[in-house]
Amino acid sequence: MYNLRYHIASLVAVFLALALGLVLGGLVVQQGTFSKQQKSIVEGLQRDFKKLKNDNARLSNQIVLESGYSEQMTTAWARNRLAGRNVVVLTSGAEKEGAAAVVSAVKGAGGNPVVVTISSREFGIENPKIAGVIRSTLASTTDIRAAVVASLTSEWTTADESRPLTDALVKAGALDVVGLKPSLVATNLVDIAAFSKQPDTVALGIARAYADKGFLAVGAQTPTSATGVAPAAVARRMSAFDTLGTQPGRFTLVALFSGGEQGYFGLNSNAIKPFPAVP
Repeated sequence: MYNLRYHIASLVAVFLALALGLVLGGLVVQQGTFSKQQKSIVEGLQRDFKKLKNDNARLSNQIVLESGYSEQMTTAWARNRLAGRNVVVLTSGAEKEGAAAVVSAVKGAGGNPVVVTISSREFGIENPKIAGVIRSTLASTTDIRAAVVASLTSEWTTADESRPLTDALVKAGALDVVGLKPSLVATNLVDIAAFSKQPDTVALGIARAYADKGFLAVGAQTPTSATGVAPAAVARRMSAFDTLGTQPGRFTLVALFSGGEQGYFGLNSNAIKPFPAVP
């Protein structure tokens, strides 16, 4: 929020400086000299510009102060909140999606992130080769998407060393999985996966399946990613937030997974508030 105010103030300062330059340049070109009234206008603009620069500097210092305070308080509050939790992070691997921010938040709260990177839309189901691998692994199926959702959800949420579909998709190059150790049970999930600024529907399906099994699953996106994952998750009756990569987003993620208020949090006009209450 404070960064937004800072950028607005900076933009205003830039436009004011441009306006001042245009006034000065126009007067000199047209008349060669300044009238008393014109000089007064310019001096007024210069005073306003100086004041805005000072205000901008004060706001910048305030942002540094409050950001540092927020980081320290969030770090202290989040410590060990997710101890013993295994959290699946569904991502396409795009830098702006914020997978690194999720991993950092989970680790900072004592949890174990399991990063599942999808190489193509809908886990490659539209690729005949991948579809063939899926059907052979699951002994054929009529609804391949539903079968992938059900099978992967089951494999990641049960203490079974056998994960046939996960292993098959990794071998086929459809998935890259880091942190999914044998017999590990991952009962939390963060979905940030999107392709061409569209949320991945199979990833959302897995998140919804997690919720249907009584586990915790949330949709998330960064303030600048515009993937649509957060509102899509909310439309599927899950909690979500669009401040991933910020301190409020870090707090929100840990709060949602540690008994905090559920809902849609962030900057979107449909969010119920910027972040949940402290659990």
